[in-house]
Amino acid sequence: MSSSDLHSGHRRNGKAGVRPRGLLALALLAPAVLATAACGFQPMYGTLGTNSIGTAELQQVDIGVIRDRNGQKLRNLLIDRFYADGRPASPRYRLETTLTASEQKLSLQKDATATRAQLVVNAPYLLVDAATGKILFQSNARSYISYNVLEQQYGALATVENAYDRAILEISNEITTRVAAELGRKS
Repeated sequence: MSSSDLHSGHRRNGKAGVRPRGLLALALLAPAVLATAACGFQPMYGTLGTNSIGTAELQQVDIGVIRDRNGQKLRNLLIDRFYADGRPASPRYRLETTLTASEQKLSLQKDATATRAQLVVNAPYLLVDAATGKILFQSNARSYISYNVLEQQYGALATVENAYDRAILEISNEITTRVAAELGRKS
C-alpha cells in the first residue's frame, strides 16, 4: 500500500473505505435538511395540492375582465391558475388588471427594415378587498420578448402572436406567484 493510498482514504487494510470528508459533509448536511423540513417550509407549487401556500386564498379572488383579445388570454390563464375547484361564490378579493403592449425594432438593415424586434407587455394590477374596496396589494408585471421579424406574411403574424402568448404566460405566472405570496402573508 502506498502512502498516497493512506492519505486519500481510498483503501485501508486492503478494503475500500469512506472518505472522512464525505462523512463530515453528510454529518453537517443531514441536520440542515431535517431542520428545513421541521420549520414549516412548504413549496408554493408542488404536490401538496390544496394545502399549498396561498392556494385556498387564491380561490377567493375574483378576476376582473381584461379588455382585448390578449387580455382575455391573460384572464383565462389566471383563471386556470387561481381556481382549482371552480370559481368562488362570494369572493373575498378582486384582482383588477390592464394590459398594454409595445413593439420596438432592434436590428435594422441598411434599407431600414427590421430583422429583430422586442415586444414589451406591461400589466399593472391591484388586489382589492371585495368588502371594503381597500387596495391590499398593487404591483406591475412586465415581460420582454424578442423575436425575429420574418418577410413571409403568415410567418411574421405567427411569430408576433407567439411572442404575445409567451409574454402573457410569463405575466400570468408572475401575477399568480406574487398574489399567492401576498395572500399567504396575510393568512
